[in-house]
Amino acid sequence: MKYQQQELLDALAVDFILGAMRGGARRRFQQLMMARPAVRETVWRWEQHLNPLAEGLPPTPPNPAVWQRIQQRLGWVAPTVSAPPVSYRSVWLGLAFAASVALAAVMLKPMLSSMPQQDIAMIQSSDAKAWWLISKAQQKLTIKATPAVAAETANDYELWMLPANGQAPISLGLLPQQGQRELSWPQAAEGLAIAALAVSLEPRGGSATGAPTGPVLFTAQIVTL
Repeated sequence: MKYQQQELLDALAVDFILGAMRGGARRRFQQLMMARPAVRETVWRWEQHLNPLAEGLPPTPPNPAVWQRIQQRLGWVAPTVSAPPVSYRSVWLGLAFAASVALAAVMLKPMLSSMPQQDIAMIQSSDAKAWWLISKAQQKLTIKATPAVAAETANDYELWMLPANGQAPISLGLLPQQGQRELSWPQAAEGLAIAALAVSLEPRGGSATGAPTGPVLFTAQIVTL
C-alpha cells in the first residue's frame, strides 16, 4: 500500500479509531504506527476530531439479548446461547468495549479514589477482554493486571508511549503479568503529548535497544478524568 498518501492514511486512521479494523490488518497498522511518525500523527489528529463527537452521543441502553451476550463475552455469566450472527458483530463488539470501560472504572476505583485528576487507559485484546488497567497521576503510573493476561515465562510485556509529535516510542517499563505495579514516568516523556500507548512482547528484562524489538500486541488511548 502507498502509505505516504494522506487520503489513505486518513481512511485507515478512522477505521482504526472506530474499531472497524480487525485481526491481522489491525496488527499491521499498529506496527506501522510504531515505525512511522506520519501514521501516529494522523491517528492523533483524527482522535481529536472523533472523540468529542463520541462524548456528545446520548446513552442508549442495549437490547437485552445483546447485553446478555456482552456479559457472557466478559465472563460475567455462563454462556447459555449461541454466538451472535455475523451481521451483529460490529454492534456487540462496540457495546462490549463500552461495557469493558465500565468494568475498568470499577476495577480502577480503589486506585483512583485519592487522586484529584488522572489519565486512564485500558489495554484490551481484539475480542474486548481487558488485560491491563492503567492510571497516570503526576509522575507515576499504576498498572493492574487482570486475569486475562497470558502468562509468559520466556518474555516480558513492555509498555511504550507514542508521542504525538512523531518522536520515537519511549519505554515506560515492564507490565506486570499478575497483580499491580507502579512505574515512574520517564524524564524523556516529560511535556510530550501522548498519541497512544503500545505493548510489545520483548525478551526477559525488556528491550535492550531502547526501541520495540518484538511484535506489537496492543495499542490504547489515554482518557483524562
